[in-house]
Order: sequence, then C-alpha cells, then structure tokens
Amino acid sequence: MDTRKWGFEFTEARQRLFASSDFHALRGSGHDLKDGVVLTSVSDVPFEMSFKCIDCGVAFWFENASWSTGGMAEWHLSSCSREDASHVCRAPGPSYGRRG
Repeated sequence: MDTRKWGFEFTEARQRLFASSDFHALRGSGHDLKDGVVLTSVSDVPFEMSFKCIDCGVAFWFENASWSTGGMAEWHLSSCSREDASHVCRAPGPSYGRRG
C-alpha cells in the first residue's frame, strides 16, 4: 500500500473515531484523550487504536467494527475497556499527570 494513501486513511479513521459516541462518552466522563491516539494494529484499514487519559493514566482501546469490509466509520470501545469507561476520571485535577 502507498504510504501517502495509508496516511490519509489513518487520518480519516482517526477523525471518525473522534466522532464516535464512545469517544464522546469518555470525554464526557472527564477523560482527557486528546493527542493520545496510537495505531496498535496494521492492515489495509486501521482496525484498532488506543488512547491514554493524560489525567488518570487509564488506556482505552477502540475497535473498528467494519474494518474487514474496508470501512472506517464503526468505532466502538472494546470490551476490555468497558469497565474502565464506566467510571468518571479519577484524576484529582486538570493538571494531574501533565508536565508543565
């Protein structure tokens, strides 16, 4: 696969993940997930990414439910991250864990 095409697809997949309801629910629970995306699996279409909350340090895994058909729009929190996601961010304040 052409690396430029892969970069475009990765950027598009990341944007769709940011728009997912599970991502918004985590942000609504106080988790600061910005700039934390890491591609964790490689194929022609991104199918798994993780974010780490910079306040509490919990890592959340997302899966693309439509990766096998070439889709990029169906991002969901993985089953292994559901329990952690059910809790509000435990960080004591907005600067916890950040370097100033």
